[in-house]
Amino acid sequence: MNYLSKIQGFIESNTVLSAAFSLVLLMFAGMIAHLICKFFIVKVVRKVFFSTHKNQVPLDKDVRLSEKLSNFIPVITVYYLLQFMPDLPEHLLIAIKTICGILFFVYLSLFFTEVLEIVNNSYSKKAKRKNHSIKGYIQVGKILVHIISAIMILAIMSNKSPVIIISSLGAVAAVLMLVFQHTLMSLVANIQVSSNDVLQLGDWIEMPDNGISGEVIDIALHTITIRNWDNTLSRIPTKNFLTETYTNWQAMFSSGARRIMRSFHLDQMSIRFLDHDMVQQMSQIRGVSEQLSALMDGRDSNAVGERWFAENGITNLTVFRKYLTAWLSQRDDIKKDMYIVVRAMKPSPEGLPVEVYCFTSSVLWVDYEDSQSAIFEYIYAIVSHFSLRMYQQPGGSDFWRLSQERAQLVKPSEQQVD
Repeated sequence: MNYLSKIQGFIESNTVLSAAFSLVLLMFAGMIAHLICKFFIVKVVRKVFFSTHKNQVPLDKDVRLSEKLSNFIPVITVYYLLQFMPDLPEHLLIAIKTICGILFFVYLSLFFTEVLEIVNNSYSKKAKRKNHSIKGYIQVGKILVHIISAIMILAIMSNKSPVIIISSLGAVAAVLMLVFQHTLMSLVANIQVSSNDVLQLGDWIEMPDNGISGEVIDIALHTITIRNWDNTLSRIPTKNFLTETYTNWQAMFSSGARRIMRSFHLDQMSIRFLDHDMVQQMSQIRGVSEQLSALMDGRDSNAVGERWFAENGITNLTVFRKYLTAWLSQRDDIKKDMYIVVRAMKPSPEGLPVEVYCFTSSVLWVDYEDSQSAIFEYIYAIVSHFSLRMYQQPGGSDFWRLSQERAQLVKPSEQQVD
């Protein structure tokens, strides 16, 4: 004991050695506190924060929170032990307290940042909220936490009240507004997009001006990430969704039906009033007789003259439209409780457009395209049975056929001359 007392007296008599010994003791105490927290604070976190649903919470949340909490204990321990070391020089004591204060608020901001991140992950994993994103609000919360921490650190370093620091920020408010103008605009846009529920995770959107068509996979404060159908990623500023035009196809998926609105062009010269030859040819197609009977109010087509069709305005296109409407309504892949329309549009130099307007019962892209293709393939094949012709611009085969016909006409005339 006398030996230890001599060592203690020697250390206390030497100011530099005493300060160095106190610093080593503080560092050792901080390290011990840190190691203890690393080993035991996980159990405390699980018991305090996740005691009601231990089995549903993965261990990584405990580890992440415990790592952030374990940073506080050494700082608090060192700050508490300083009161038992009055012999430290004043400037060194102030420096250590300042460092402890700075580290405390740095670790505090990291802790709240981690808590906000865990809240965001937990929210996004819930079944009822998978399509909603609060990532923008979380990022705003992180910014506020860091701003408050920065104000407190400045107050500690300048040894002034935080109120004075906050009041002095009014002088640089214009500069801050200029620096954070994009953040403020993104914040307003994010709030409007989220509150109005116009955009959710998983929505299929199209922005033709930017060449974007794909699924929304992330909604952040500044950008919205979209995975295009070619698996490329596009990041669009959030504020663009308030200033630019885009199409959200999610309502179509929710309705359970997808619209077909496509036209085919008929040769206008092939449209004419019905005659008995047309009626006989059309009647061979199943379902046409019922449409003819409805148009003729139950009359027998053989009992009326061809003039009757002209007087009542019944053309081959009229019968074809009625037949095609009935045929579409009988298909299993077409919604019966939504509009089914076949209508003639405004004529153009490309012929008479006839539009098919209906809704498929499947919203999947492959099924939708298969149904649409099957419908128009049938139309192209059946239209000739109604004495109608498709219109298309002449191609190479048309010119070749005309040249062959002309050649056949020229040969007999040459033989007569010989």
